[in-house]
Amino acid sequence: MKVAIMGAGIGGLVLAQGLLEAGVDVTVFERDPSPQYRKQGYRIHISSVGEEALAAMLPDAVRRRVIATATQPGDLVAGFDAQLNQQFEQVFPIAGPDAVTSVDRYAFRRALMTGLDDVLQFGKQFASYVETPDGVEIAFADGTSAVADVLVGADGVGSRVRAQLVPELDVLDIGVRCIYGKVPLTPAVRETAPEAFLRGFCFASDGAGLGAAFAPVVFREPPAEYGDYLMAVLTGTNAVLGASDDDLFAMSPAALWAIVERSVADWHPTVRELVDAGEPGAAFPITLRTCITVPSWSSLRVTLLGDAVHPMTPAAGAGANTALWDAARLTRALTSDQDLVTYQQDVIANSQPIVTESLHNAERMFKVAI
Repeated sequence: MKVAIMGAGIGGLVLAQGLLEAGVDVTVFERDPSPQYRKQGYRIHISSVGEEALAAMLPDAVRRRVIATATQPGDLVAGFDAQLNQQFEQVFPIAGPDAVTSVDRYAFRRALMTGLDDVLQFGKQFASYVETPDGVEIAFADGTSAVADVLVGADGVGSRVRAQLVPELDVLDIGVRCIYGKVPLTPAVRETAPEAFLRGFCFASDGAGLGAAFAPVVFREPPAEYGDYLMAVLTGTNAVLGASDDDLFAMSPAALWAIVERSVADWHPTVRELVDAGEPGAAFPITLRTCITVPSWSSLRVTLLGDAVHPMTPAAGAGANTALWDAARLTRALTSDQDLVTYQQDVIANSQPIVTESLHNAERMFKVAI
């Protein structure tokens, strides 16, 4: 069997590792020219679902690399108002030394690429596919092509594979924009930050649609490019942020961080101090999008995983973990006597409740009607 995976994101890479370990001929095609071409996020929460998939799918050397480059485990999720009055707190048992409970996205992806040098092809943007009696013929934007027995769209919320396979799926813009950034964890920042901000994920809100999330990224083995930091994310509608999409997505990182500084100007002094200590060049914006209903499809040659099939808001903290679940389930389908229809049914049954939960959480967190 020959499997072509579109997208070298988390789900696509874990699928590739699992298939390669099972002896399947696999190639991963990624549109970006390199792994660090664009900013895609900073800290990712890994749940027990994600950890179970990683443990089941990754060869030992890759698993050890993921553990080594993961962040120190936290034990807290908490909510605050804009003046840092605590609204709720949830404490978890401290995980064991080999547990992976959160990761830096870039370090995680690089770890997942371990051993895939001969499998990864960068600069390959998917254009279209044609199903044949013998498989799938794949065309790329650069005029080249490839053939495979199975094509997997792991190309994210804007999936081009999905656009051809399930063109009727509506992906909804929920009206919320995020400005991602990071605050280097210098001694001064460690002293300034509330204890909760250094223990886990904390979300503060002004109650009127403006929110700010903070979460620590403290590496077991820091990458060469950067050290420990606080992830900082500002959330709000265009009206709340005071910038249209045309302006927001054309701004420099420094101009984006200036929006963050302006937005929290009347918040608790500690929040302002943390934002002032941020790294202006690290800021970038994203649009929050979701589906309402996870789609079905009929192809036995083309399938989807992760955000390509069930885009969801981050309000349930489950997007990456659901993609990992998909990758483990698809590997079993492709290396056993099960078919892609069974996989598809399992994905719908597993992901639909999570998509719905993330929608409800987003309405509460971001004060929007979806």
